[in-house]
Amino acid sequence: MSKVPVIVLSGFLGSGKTTLLIRMLQEASSFKLQPAVLMNELGKQDVDGRLIQEAAPDVDMTKLFDGCICCSKKSEISDSIKQLLKRKPDVILIELTGVANPEEIVDALTEPALLPHVKLHTVITVLDAENVLEYNSIFASDRELVHTLRRQMEVADLLLLNKVDLVSDKQLRSIERSIRKSNEHSLLLPTTQSQFDLKLIFGELKPLESHSSTPQSFKPTMQVTKRVTATSKASEPPLSFSRIQTITLPFDANQRMTQQAIERYLAKWGARLLRAKGYITLGPHREPFLLQYAGKRPNWQPATFQGEPYLVLIGIDLDTAALEEDWLKRKADSQT
Repeated sequence: MSKVPVIVLSGFLGSGKTTLLIRMLQEASSFKLQPAVLMNELGKQDVDGRLIQEAAPDVDMTKLFDGCICCSKKSEISDSIKQLLKRKPDVILIELTGVANPEEIVDALTEPALLPHVKLHTVITVLDAENVLEYNSIFASDRELVHTLRRQMEVADLLLLNKVDLVSDKQLRSIERSIRKSNEHSLLLPTTQSQFDLKLIFGELKPLESHSSTPQSFKPTMQVTKRVTATSKASEPPLSFSRIQTITLPFDANQRMTQQAIERYLAKWGARLLRAKGYITLGPHREPFLLQYAGKRPNWQPATFQGEPYLVLIGIDLDTAALEEDWLKRKADSQT
């Protein structure tokens, strides 16, 4: 069963995300792609959604209002995406509110109901060149917001420095230096009206000839998101896969790995491991537990989950080979 790629559009209010989304919808057909959209607006009124439907009236779209998709609306993401999957799109575009953290969306995509069906393709963050340097001082009293805006830059695969026509060359150089302090790895493109070559995003995607309409049970095997390192010439930037990776580790129902051993494994990878989650069986009776690991803190809760146990790791620029090798070694040691 093919997984549907997901492209996340991030960036602060007014940066140009909706302008970019409209253009992506209008040009998707030239890549033979049928997109679907999940859109989140903070208010109760549908503003940007109407603009999108006017520009692309045939697009399948689900909207979440009156709350941020990464917090108060997070529980609704799974149902919204499942509704879109019924339309069998080739790609799902998620436009976040200006105050959303892309990491939370990646986390939501690894829920059991979605994990077998979708995969993160790219995180794009659009930055307002005219205002981006002022955010830290404007929002100095709101540490959480400043942190979110910084993470929008840090985890992006593609950074669009938009509205460069409104700043001087000297300002532009200063802005670029500031951005590179937060993200020195990802492609940074100066743009006006969010214009850039969409082959960077759509070029690697293929139309999905068919999606199975028959529900399939999730049986975890070692799964790692594909990733491409930026090695192309500057004139031909690489097609982007997300720096945020999700790795699904198999966990046998009869496996005897202890809670302490799992926690030591997770702690080993430091700050690059952003999050871990999954259903693990523990104890002599192999009882299921939900593990939530964030901020280097594990949380275990009894669960009623009846499916195959598994553990999902979410991280940035992870050494996947080392993660796999270490996990398989610990798994083997637990069985001796």
